[in-house]
Amino acid sequence: MVVPTSTLPANLQHQVDKYEKQFSTPTETLNKIVSHFISELDRGNTDGTDPSGIPMNVAWVMDYPDGSETGDYLAIDLGGTNLRVVMVHLLGNHKFTSEQEKYPLPGPIRTTRVKEELFDFIANSLDDFVKKLNPNGIPEGTVYPLGFTFSYPCTQTSIDMGILQRWTKGFDIPGVEGEDCVPMLMKSINKRGTPIKVVALINDTCGTLVASRYTDNMTEMGCIFGTGVNGAYYERVSNISKLEGKLCDDIPKDSPMLINCEYGSFDNGRKVLPRTIYDVEIDNESPRPGQQAFEKMTSGYYLGELLRKVLVSEYKMGNVFPEYEAGAREIEYLTTPYILDASFLSLCEADETPDLRETQMLYKAKLDCLSVVSPLLARR
Repeated sequence: MVVPTSTLPANLQHQVDKYEKQFSTPTETLNKIVSHFISELDRGNTDGTDPSGIPMNVAWVMDYPDGSETGDYLAIDLGGTNLRVVMVHLLGNHKFTSEQEKYPLPGPIRTTRVKEELFDFIANSLDDFVKKLNPNGIPEGTVYPLGFTFSYPCTQTSIDMGILQRWTKGFDIPGVEGEDCVPMLMKSINKRGTPIKVVALINDTCGTLVASRYTDNMTEMGCIFGTGVNGAYYERVSNISKLEGKLCDDIPKDSPMLINCEYGSFDNGRKVLPRTIYDVEIDNESPRPGQQAFEKMTSGYYLGELLRKVLVSEYKMGNVFPEYEAGAREIEYLTTPYILDASFLSLCEADETPDLRETQMLYKAKLDCLSVVSPLLARR
């Protein structure tokens, strides 16, 4: 629904026009962004060491699933919000079944100063899940193969290792960057005696592609639009010049290689993406200023924060939440960083009530304020 502009006070109409201009991208600028993005993909396959560009990480998955694979496999997905633990039963004929459970990440764990807290949390969750699957005890001799979906940029020289390049999605845990994450997890697993062995480390975007390809052999790309943003695809090894000298001589040049683009880092060098003052603030206040430029402008972890910052600006100017005299009383929750997530925006966008009452109730529940909904949000 669009609020007719004729109903807006002049000061709000001016602000609406300002934000529409700030958060819109002209076609000419979009074309420049696309051109630079493509050049960065090509550069990353040639040399992925430039910290200001897209790294195009090699995932060391060198074949397509064909849907005939069978077996039982554990999988975990460490994302920005939850740890998901899954038991996958591959049945062949492009079919599978699974059992899964989500374990919400404790808020402080993103920035804990003790790295073992993160890996102990993962190991405890795995132990809990496996025991729930085996209420009468784990059969003797069982060792569950585990695929570790670690959704952060990693350098890999084999399928079962991954050196963390940098934390993203608000994580900032010392002692992990520059280290192989698999031994850290296995140390925590072994402390509990859980019969699990990590056999593969993969990014969530790569996992999305491989899993989808198992059920549909027409799948060509995996994409994530969630807490972070990313893409993955299969490239031919002949097109990845940075692999020269790192492959066995008998590997055909047309062999596929799974590439984890990590395009959340696109334009870290600030060459083409147009940033608002709010984008700059978010970057400066983040644990890693100057990194993950594209992710900080588009992903679910940051979109709600962009809205919150806009609302704070408008509140201070007296344009929204008129039940509070501007500058006389702070709205406690509105001044809390990252109190809003992308789901808040989605629910507001889905509100079809004529007076936007559902959105007003969302404001009441989330921000403890109830007023005429900001037309800045109502304009669709």
